[in-house]
Amino acid sequence: MYRIGIVGSDNSHAITFSRMINDPNNPFHVEGFKVTHIFGLNNDRNREVAEKGGIENIVSDPLEMMGKVDCVFIEFRDGALHLKYARPFIERGIPLFIDKPLAASIEDAEKIVSLAKKYNTLLTSFSILRFSDEVLEVKKNLENIIYLTITGPGDPDSIYSGLIFYGIHVAEIIDTIIGYRSGKIYALRKGKNISALFDINKPPIINIRISNNIPHKFSIEMLTKNERKSLDIENYNEYYRRGLKKIREMLDKNIWPIKPENMIYPIKIIDAIKKSYTYNSIEKIF
Repeated sequence: MYRIGIVGSDNSHAITFSRMINDPNNPFHVEGFKVTHIFGLNNDRNREVAEKGGIENIVSDPLEMMGKVDCVFIEFRDGALHLKYARPFIERGIPLFIDKPLAASIEDAEKIVSLAKKYNTLLTSFSILRFSDEVLEVKKNLENIIYLTITGPGDPDSIYSGLIFYGIHVAEIIDTIIGYRSGKIYALRKGKNISALFDINKPPIINIRISNNIPHKFSIEMLTKNERKSLDIENYNEYYRRGLKKIREMLDKNIWPIKPENMIYPIKIIDAIKKSYTYNSIEKIF
């Protein structure tokens, strides 16, 4: 049984994951874990998450979890906080799941990965949409796709470090489908609406759309020579469950289930989009 500490209570995932872990009657229950501790920056929210998630211990300092947990979930909504709160656990070799985004900047993301390698600490970070049936279906058909459009919510002015807070989901979908590839991005911003073309020097042409002014859902449209297919991602609870199983795989097998470059790549995509619409430029991913 892996004892889990949650650091960051503001994210709704703190409740979702703790319920799936701690409630054996939850239809998406994942065995092998128990969330035992939680820390957050708002006491009322900490109590709410602890009550709804069946978490016994609320701590006033994350360091109080040391020696009492086997893995830590970093769950702050703002990725700018992730390096600060992940560092003490990384330096003590405590395995980490850092919920999306890994960090709010490329620099912080690379620092987290570098520290984890230095201290030989298990690390993973992902959007649960990586594991969705819809994304995996598109990935299987990639070689036949001519045009690929990924649409999702996001706010370039979000208080949680801007576009990356929710836009990271779209970027992680792209990483899952195409893998770690060089490419160029040209993006436009009209108000809070973002559209970008991503050229990876071979088919498909990728169109990225991020906005909170459209239906709040993630969708994928693919065009091949023979068909047009549109997929809405909907079965979220199942994908949360798959994410938890991926974390358990990390702990059971002592592996990083997602390669470091694939954790950083989505942040590079969002960074290139922001630079492109800010400076009216074509930005290289690498």
